[in-house]
Amino acid sequence: MAVKAMILAAGFGTRLGTAGIPKPLVPAAGRPMIAWVLDALRLCGCSDVVVNVHHHASLLGDYLRGTDFGLTIHIVEEQEILGTGGAVLNAAAYLDDGEPFLIHNADIHTAQDLRVFFVAHRRSSALATLLVNRRETSRALLFDDSLRLLGKEQWSEDGIVYSPDAKHRGFCGIHAVSGELFRLGFPAGFSDIFDIYRVALDSGYFLNGYETDAYWTDLGTTERIRAFNVWKSEHP
Repeated sequence: MAVKAMILAAGFGTRLGTAGIPKPLVPAAGRPMIAWVLDALRLCGCSDVVVNVHHHASLLGDYLRGTDFGLTIHIVEEQEILGTGGAVLNAAAYLDDGEPFLIHNADIHTAQDLRVFFVAHRRSSALATLLVNRRETSRALLFDDSLRLLGKEQWSEDGIVYSPDAKHRGFCGIHAVSGELFRLGFPAGFSDIFDIYRVALDSGYFLNGYETDAYWTDLGTTERIRAFNVWKSEHP
């Protein structure tokens, strides 16, 4: 099963204070954090991976071109940062072959078997399947009892009222997405991918959550990187 994927890697790394290097090259357990993502994607059957670059684009591009990960890597440089949604739409030439694909944040690591996750999406008719877990977060996603996405907790600020029984889950930064995403007619330019998902929900599409209890971390702070270093030493 050949799988395409995109790694979202254009961010500024503000929380880490990575002024001198792009965030995906920050070391975690002895390697640039993006290397762990590329390994995970290769192991789940990916053949082609798109990586968007912006902050210190040349440094990240040189690393990706100069390292053999056993993958075909397409580097898409953004002259102006496009956000998570705009980045995916901007990479349509590489991703849109009518088949589903994966999206993976560059600063995420998980022990979840991504092949199992991707197969679950392929067997559904959802526009997207979102990897989620149970954790406290101020940016929770809200689901019904069957883990169909209702919306985001933050959207309540726009006056959207959700059932008090809605399930709150933390988003893990990994998506499996149908190629139908590119048929929604969402405009190019800067956007959050959840802006696109919101339009999809309003248009009658549905999105699923896939709940994991596997190890997961966001490597967005030095404290989390230190904790990951310890975890990785115990789980080589």
